[in-house]
Amino acid sequence: MSTTAATRALARATTGDALLVARRRAAQDKGLLIGSAVLLLASLILTSAVPRLLERTADRAVQESILAAGDDADLLARAMPDPYGEGPRDPVTLSYESAGWLRYQFGDVTHPPVVTISSAYTVMRTPEGAFAADLVHVATPGADTEPVRWVVGTAPADLPDQPDEAEDPSGAEAANPLTVQVGLSTAAAAALGITLADGPMTMRRDEPGGYDHVVVTGLYEPVDPTSPIWEDHPGLLGALTSAPGAPVEMRVSAYVPFAAVPDMVGVVGERAVRSSARSAVRTDGMTVSDAHALVTDVMRTSATTGRLQTGLPGVVEAFDAGMAAARALVSLVLAGVATTAALCLVLTASLLTERRRTYFAAERARGASIASVAFRALVESVPVVLLAAVLATGAVLLWLPDQRGSALLTVAVALVAAGAPAVLAARTAAQAANGRRVPADRRDRAAQQARRGARRLVVEGVVVTLAVAALIAVTGRGVVPLESGEIDPLLAAAPVLLASAAALVVVRVSPAVVRAAARWAGRSRGLAAPLAVARAHGATSAVVPLLTVTVAVALVVLSGTVVQTVRTGQQLAADELVGAPVRIDGAIAAAGGAELLDRLRGAPGVTTVATGSQVGKRAFGERTGLKATLVVVDAAELDAVRRAQGLPEVAGLAALAEPGPAGTVPALVGGDLLAKAGTEGTEQVMTALNATIRLDVRGATDLTADAGAPPLDTRAAVRFGRPDDGIVVVDRQVLADVTAQEASVDRVWLAGPGAVAAVAAEKIAPPATSGLVVTTRDGWYQAWSQSTLPSALTATFLAATGLLAALAVLALVLVVVATARERGRTLSALRTLGLDGRTARWATLGELAPLVLGGLLGGCVIGLGLPALIGGSLGLRRLTGEPRGTTIDVTWWPVSVAVAALLVALVVAVAVERAVRRRDRLGEVLRVGER
Repeated sequence: MSTTAATRALARATTGDALLVARRRAAQDKGLLIGSAVLLLASLILTSAVPRLLERTADRAVQESILAAGDDADLLARAMPDPYGEGPRDPVTLSYESAGWLRYQFGDVTHPPVVTISSAYTVMRTPEGAFAADLVHVATPGADTEPVRWVVGTAPADLPDQPDEAEDPSGAEAANPLTVQVGLSTAAAAALGITLADGPMTMRRDEPGGYDHVVVTGLYEPVDPTSPIWEDHPGLLGALTSAPGAPVEMRVSAYVPFAAVPDMVGVVGERAVRSSARSAVRTDGMTVSDAHALVTDVMRTSATTGRLQTGLPGVVEAFDAGMAAARALVSLVLAGVATTAALCLVLTASLLTERRRTYFAAERARGASIASVAFRALVESVPVVLLAAVLATGAVLLWLPDQRGSALLTVAVALVAAGAPAVLAARTAAQAANGRRVPADRRDRAAQQARRGARRLVVEGVVVTLAVAALIAVTGRGVVPLESGEIDPLLAAAPVLLASAAALVVVRVSPAVVRAAARWAGRSRGLAAPLAVARAHGATSAVVPLLTVTVAVALVVLSGTVVQTVRTGQQLAADELVGAPVRIDGAIAAAGGAELLDRLRGAPGVTTVATGSQVGKRAFGERTGLKATLVVVDAAELDAVRRAQGLPEVAGLAALAEPGPAGTVPALVGGDLLAKAGTEGTEQVMTALNATIRLDVRGATDLTADAGAPPLDTRAAVRFGRPDDGIVVVDRQVLADVTAQEASVDRVWLAGPGAVAAVAAEKIAPPATSGLVVTTRDGWYQAWSQSTLPSALTATFLAATGLLAALAVLALVLVVVATARERGRTLSALRTLGLDGRTARWATLGELAPLVLGGLLGGCVIGLGLPALIGGSLGLRRLTGEPRGTTIDVTWWPVSVAVAALLVALVVAVAVERAVRRRDRLGEVLRVGER
């Protein structure tokens, strides 16, 4: 026979009647096939949709981060005069030209730019009294309407026939009589007692030689008080309280419309006018790729022109760090869920193969090849997989059409679903042909056993090697990618590989444990214990079921531990960043000062009030070149606040209030600042306020300096590190006694059950008006934990916990159903000898005991041990917001969930076993024999 003819004959022998046989077998086992298809469809949808959902979450998160960053993410254009002296030079033209440049460069991705032209504050006098005022012009170029609505008087106008600029008012004589018309807000006018009942009112600078006239011609109301154009100048909306020591109590901003801006520049002088153009980033519909493209464009433009300022690159960089941690953590749990689902599909294929064992044996007896058996299995499984893949892809694309995602896990699960029936069918057919022939020679039997043991050792060695490699890689590199956004599959599969290694250890140890239990069962009375142990002997080598349960339990415990760690870390971050039940940041003196603090101290339920402030870039040491951040606090009160909040004790903090040697200020120095200074002894010098002080260093501290209220965005974990080279903490009163100067107050911590209510009773205005930011510990925690990234991660892990628990139940049910026939033969024979139903249930439990106990033990060891080993590599700090790093919080409830899931699985398995055996008839067993 020619080669071609032989090939054709082989092909016919392999594929002949494949469609007919596959159709008949599928009709016989349609229930099992439909269940397998449903499981496959759910697995494909899950593995395909989760990466896309994560990317959609990333889009929302980057929008949230940019909005939370506020002004830090705005694009600010510098005015760039012509270096050759040609072209526009005045501030008005330069600022509007900068606005036009911003609109031209970034108009598609930013809101319309806001132009601001302002003067410095100066004391003005009117018939009603004196107050501080600055002249401000704010506008959105190209807007159809003015941002204010005039309700009293008339709008300011340009005054013709005036000189371009006032003369230098350095002499005793008044400057040229230049005039600018302005407007005041109705709220500011009411606070100052200005009504304009007698017409326009003149405000004159209350300083010798000042510029001449500022005329208030009208009062206005803002068209939109929430518009971003007012953010930099809250005095345009109402009067503000001046800082203590100021010559006047009130300060306002006078609004200058565009027509009167030249007069303002002429009155004040070009060099005394500040101008800027600012654009806020438009986040509607922004994706992560859009944000990266904008950052690239911003950095390129800034480097080439030198006229663009923005903190947007830092905001997006912080977001990328948090998003990388979220992707890595989701990849861990998704890989575990996909593996567990794939193993359940293998168990389903094993059940299907077990039901067809007699058919495979008959086919082999009639001369069918192994390839033909495998081909018929593929003809049955591949169409089901293709149909499920098409349905899953269509559903995901319909649900998430514009999101990209990874198909690696989806393809892997589909290949397992398609190939597992063919592999298991071929293996069963091969065993049916070979039987269990054992060599008669003892040495041949030993050699055969050695070969089997060697193959098993090789497989186990490969799995253990991969697990160790993954553990080393995660410990060294972490699961957070260093440069790209892709996650290494080896790193993502670390929990699965370690769970596989644990399952292999359990398989090795289980026979010895069962033999020990057999010695105890042999001494017991009755048939239940010996029968249970006997059935357990046969289950000790079931690798796939044990691996399924171990992986499921490991991921359940791991997911629960991560959720608990993130939740606890967010609470600790709130404690540490806020530092008290409620905290106030800002210019306290300008918002009431001592009177506000006295009211807060006297409020019911307030036990302690501590104040503080800080200033950076202070020279530390003599000729060291080191810069330190000086933190001035009420040491004893802050220590009491921290104790009440349950924060770690700062050794020596309260003792800072005790004076040191004459002329020195007791201090705590943070980090390795003293080592950097390279000096011995306990005294150092540094600049503080307007003096140089000697420090009585009393120890080191791990307190951190912060730049204000903790932000509610992804920078929380990276923004609050140690600035400069270190931190120096001193007591406010001791510093005042030594330097004869009072440090300002820009921070207040309040402790006690009534602290939050006391601050709420003060009805502090929003930051734009009051300059104060009020942050409560519980409010910060709620806002941070419910932000996009942390809340999405928590929801994902909780959903994975429930799904993995359900898969563990399904795995045990599949094991019980797959082994029902073999167990049925034994139980049917024993029933003829008087076996009751209770003893039969013990047999089922005994068979499942190594699987359940081994999977629970191995899974818990991996689920609890893996976070402890690689907790620092998971990037959890970027999701908790803790400034010093995250500690893994090992708790009981994830283990309880795993135990509860396995108990439910046992109950369901026994119920399924009872349902399977319910149709058995003892008469048929007596007449026919074993089934």
